Amino acid sequence: MTGRDTPQGPDAGGPLAETRGLTVGPVDGGPPVLSDASLAVARGQVLGVVGRSGSGKSSLAYSLLGHVRPGLRVRAGTVRVAGLDPFGKAEARRLRGRVVSFLGQEPASSLNPALRIGTQLAEAVRLRTPGARRDEVQALVRELLVSVRLPADRAFLRRLPRQVSGGQAQRVALALALSGGPSMLVLDEPTSGLDPVLADGMRTLLADVLSGGDRAALLVSHDPVWLGSVADDVIRLEQGRIVPQGPEAPFPAVRPSRSPSREDRGPEAPRTGASEGLFVRGLHAAHGPVGVLHDVSLTVPQGSCTAVLGVSGSGKSTLARCLVGLHPVAGGSVEWRDSGTPRRRGSPVQLVAQDARGALNPRERVADALARPLRGTRGRTVRETWDESVRLLGLVGLEADVLSRRPGELSGGQRQRVALARTLAAEPRAVVCDEVTSALDGETASGILDLLDSLRRTQGLTVVMVTHDLSTAATRADQVVVLDEGRVAEAGPADRVLEHPEHPVTRELLARAAGHALTGSERPR
Repeated sequence: MTGRDTPQGPDAGGPLAETRGLTVGPVDGGPPVLSDASLAVARGQVLGVVGRSGSGKSSLAYSLLGHVRPGLRVRAGTVRVAGLDPFGKAEARRLRGRVVSFLGQEPASSLNPALRIGTQLAEAVRLRTPGARRDEVQALVRELLVSVRLPADRAFLRRLPRQVSGGQAQRVALALALSGGPSMLVLDEPTSGLDPVLADGMRTLLADVLSGGDRAALLVSHDPVWLGSVADDVIRLEQGRIVPQGPEAPFPAVRPSRSPSREDRGPEAPRTGASEGLFVRGLHAAHGPVGVLHDVSLTVPQGSCTAVLGVSGSGKSTLARCLVGLHPVAGGSVEWRDSGTPRRRGSPVQLVAQDARGALNPRERVADALARPLRGTRGRTVRETWDESVRLLGLVGLEADVLSRRPGELSGGQRQRVALARTLAAEPRAVVCDEVTSALDGETASGILDLLDSLRRTQGLTVVMVTHDLSTAATRADQVVVLDEGRVAEAGPADRVLEHPEHPVTRELLARAAGHALTGSERPR
């Protein structure tokens, strides 16, 4: 790193963390992803960072941990945390976990899938408190779990990461980040992928963690409403540069939650009759001996969009995996029916997963990830495969140069769009989207949803959308299914369910979403 100074002790009078003229770009040249970025975070300050997907937010956050994504390098500038350079190996060991900790937008990726939750927390505590007795470690683990509002009993400690909900995994990851008692937290989209009830709880939890004392935080979020209520200051990134917020409307307007008219939604998607589409009847599914889905039935007509709502742990993601054959069905049936031309290879129903990092092979370039389904469905030549890959990336708002990169060289939003392009490459009749916009900014998310709407209108694509975003359900879905503890609590036309909810779970989801919008509009300082 350029301009590295001899490490000094923490300067109690200066900022806890700062960057000066930081520029980060590809190792082989090309436009920088971060340009001349300068900022300072004082002790006790919460600094918010907003910007479109791919604007450099995560690169800025990673720099405070002395990290750049594969394929990138620091071209100029300096970074200091507690007076030390995090890019120096010795300094990084002194800083990470003890002075600065990180919580990313894909919490499951920070948990070891083979180790029980209690074991992972105990190892983190021992690392930060060498010499601690076993009973002291256990007491600290229980204290951490209580601090993030999780059960501290033996049964929970013995669970594996796959045996907890997404919201619980998020809080376990937060507990790991807090295990060293850090002076600063770097949080990258900490509420992405959570339903309104859990997102509201996570926002409150983080506000408590960050309030009082002298703990600082850099908070990257696509939720400008929450940033306005939690952060002391907010900066915006555009194409890798920090830009002024401007005197008016520093935060983007919240997307409308009303159900639009049919004219708002655009031309009606083609329908081919009630006998064609996705049919689920009496579906049962389990994780080991524990039942997760109970007698779930729904019909998604071809060319329509159904939104699946529910709090974390209600069975939404398990349902999504059952629909595409990735989770065994314990009872009932899942069937796709249509009269189209028989497919050469592959299932007519494809999944776009929530965890794009886990869905993409980290060693495989994007070009290879897209080539496999393209060659499999039509037997294209190498040139035809390349041209079609470029076209698919353009559909999801990515440039052709992404084809030469690996998933680790992309932002979270870019990975999500690559995952969608790979799904479309298989030419599915239906797609099951599991929180596909949770890691995207509002403008990019709207573009992805517009693309799905266009495919519905022009190609009769059927969409099942697992989402926590009630605005998306209201403006994009024809019908809504609400799950509660693995059962269908409420189902019907989107307008009716979201404007006149009958079940308490639906009413709570709507109330939490409306309460968050109201709180954000006030933005107390």
